[in-house]
Amino acid sequence: MSDAGRKDFGDKVSETVKPDSQKSTLEKGKEVVTDQADKLAGKLQPEENKGVGQTVHDSAQQGKDDAKGKSLGETAQEYVEEAKHKLGEAAEYISKQVHGGEKK
Repeated sequence: MSDAGRKDFGDKVSETVKPDSQKSTLEKGKEVVTDQADKLAGKLQPEENKGVGQTVHDSAQQGKDDAKGKSLGETAQEYVEEAKHKLGEAAEYISKQVHGGEKK
């Protein structure tokens, strides 16, 4: 099941499972068009209006799109930097809670 206006999950799975060598030119063209339309719909649809499945799919697709053209090392380094940043934020939050919050 997919959200209204989005590409159906069953279609996505069947397109992924069937090898490109067994697809007609028309099928391949249709997939490209419907995939691009679904990507656009995913970017336009507010996160709060997405179901769990669509949110997970869109996040995975965004990660895939962001990683294109980057080496595994570059992608890993970005994750490490973001993790350090989030860890710093968490440590700051915990410290404020332990020491009585922000002073005014």
